[in-house]
Amino acid sequence: MSSAAEPGRARPIFRFARSILLAGLVAASAFGQSDRGTITGTVIDPAGASVPNVKVSVTDVERGAAYSTVTTSTGNYTLPSLPSGRYDMTVVAAGFSQYIQKGIDVQVAQTGRIDVVLKIGQASDSVTITADAPLLRTENAEQSQTLSGDDIDKLPLTLGGNNLYGTRNPLAGLSLAPGVAQVTGTNFQFRVNGSTDTARFLLDGQDITTAGMTSQHLSESHPSVEAVSEVTLQSSNFAAEFGQVQGGLVNFTTRSGTNQFHLSAYDYNTNEFMNAGRPFTDNGKGSLIRPRQRNNNYGFTVGGPVWIPKLYNGHNRTFFFFNFDQFRNKSTVSGAAGTVPTLAYRQGDFSGALTNRTLNDPSGRQYQENAIFDPLSNQVVNGQTIRTQFPGNVIPANRLDPVALKIQALIPVPTSA
Repeated sequence: MSSAAEPGRARPIFRFARSILLAGLVAASAFGQSDRGTITGTVIDPAGASVPNVKVSVTDVERGAAYSTVTTSTGNYTLPSLPSGRYDMTVVAAGFSQYIQKGIDVQVAQTGRIDVVLKIGQASDSVTITADAPLLRTENAEQSQTLSGDDIDKLPLTLGGNNLYGTRNPLAGLSLAPGVAQVTGTNFQFRVNGSTDTARFLLDGQDITTAGMTSQHLSESHPSVEAVSEVTLQSSNFAAEFGQVQGGLVNFTTRSGTNQFHLSAYDYNTNEFMNAGRPFTDNGKGSLIRPRQRNNNYGFTVGGPVWIPKLYNGHNRTFFFFNFDQFRNKSTVSGAAGTVPTLAYRQGDFSGALTNRTLNDPSGRQYQENAIFDPLSNQVVNGQTIRTQFPGNVIPANRLDPVALKIQALIPVPTSA
């Protein structure tokens, strides 16, 4: 059974949950670095005089979210913390025609400027600019390059190679940016403006840089190409909040659901059947040898508004986006591993490991380097524990652990001495 809370009083568990939520929001705002953009500018009249107290609004075209502000006494306005995407702007002021500008692209960590010139007229009239409006970045000297997820998806991202690094990588498009050079022989490493210092990587404002790496790359932890809304490389003169790096700052922004439901599925495949054969070889059937190489990068995406019939309609408010992405590699690699145990070692015979070097134990006894000692022969001499070497450096067959032998049987046998 349950009882209703008294009017005007919140249940303790609700108060606790609210406190935790507020603490999380405060922490996120205090320590999270921005993955959003800003629009700023000045509103003036036809004579060039600033117009104060003017309402400036922008609306996210795909998600319907609206943001607004009012110009200052000098006619300036700023709309910060805008999620990346395409926006329509509306400016309304008494005595002036309504100003509408469509197709404003807001990019991650960028501050763009749009100055508005109002036209004298009735509020019922409007001046609409429908051409795409790229933001003029005149607020700072930052050098950066931004690619949308759709642009990255159009690039010929490789699935080649005989290892995990053949997977499709959203960093591939950054080689198109000025001052960026890919390190020869690698899929991920790159240099920005000749710097050999480490790069930083942010995903939705959170640092995902691989700790301890000494070169600019992002290994298995990079996001799926299908989940990336855009990736921005800030190469120099970026804001202090993105400091602690000299070799470039890579900022990933993941996709968001929109007011429309979207579903996609994909499979990028390579197979030796489609590869060129190795020159001057013969597979015995009159054809060139094509080493086995089968890679698959497949998955699906789904996104849209959170909608629960008769309970909740998330249009213009709440959205979801989900991506499943998997990479599988099946290839044949030739070469000598040199790491499997010899047949003698597998039977407990380590006589071949002995060297001619003689060592002394704490009791003064001599033994050969790489000797194997019996763990059941412990003796304490001069306060230290010593053991007796297996005769001939061979472990008796009855002393070999049957579980270890089962595991050892899974290890390939050597193909050479």
